[in-house]
Amino acid sequence: MQLNKILEYVAYAVGGVALFLASLLVFALTAGVPAHEVAVVGGLFPEPEAPAVQTPTSGAKDEDPTRPKLTPKTMEEVVASTLSRLPTQSHASPFEQSELQELVTDVKRLKLQYERDLESIALREDEVAERALANDERAKLLDDFMRQLDIRESEISLRMAELARDEEAISEAEAKKWQTVASAFADGEVEEQRQKLLAYEPADAARILVNLEDDRRNELLNALEPADFKAYNDAYSSLAP
Repeated sequence: MQLNKILEYVAYAVGGVALFLASLLVFALTAGVPAHEVAVVGGLFPEPEAPAVQTPTSGAKDEDPTRPKLTPKTMEEVVASTLSRLPTQSHASPFEQSELQELVTDVKRLKLQYERDLESIALREDEVAERALANDERAKLLDDFMRQLDIRESEISLRMAELARDEEAISEAEAKKWQTVASAFADGEVEEQRQKLLAYEPADAARILVNLEDDRRNELLNALEPADFKAYNDAYSSLAP
């Protein structure tokens, strides 16, 4: 099977070469080249013998000078002559000159617009990148500010707690102080304690009265003159639970 394929290819090659040589010989003969002068295949044809020179007689006709003489040609000249005889075909353009010019103008305009669009897109990308960078910086600043604010808030909360403890301690100390002062009014003559009570302003006297028993407080308030009773009683009422 493989041998048959090889023989088939060889037959194709031989046939192609033979066809080429035959075509070459035909072109050469058509151009007036003698067969024995054709390249490659010229050796297959014997060179014709030179004709015997005959002395022209007076009765022979003279050669026609208008008859064209055949001149030998080279293979390159034969091929060039043959190609020059081949028919050529040209197609008319489907567009008018003005339409072609308009198409060229449109293509140039679209190309210019495309380049401008690319530049605009590049500029917008740069602007977006700059805004993103600025936003990142602002975000960092905001984060730093929030951290500082949290720290400050924690410090304020601690300080407020300390102040609350201080106020509570002061209030406790103040309450203990007035409890101690009130213990001096818990007993003794009412008239004497009444005059000591009038030595305090109504607001301070109210702190003393708050820390006394109800009976003792009523005794001291009732011992006051009507002009003093209202002021001291109102001050006590504002502190009474």
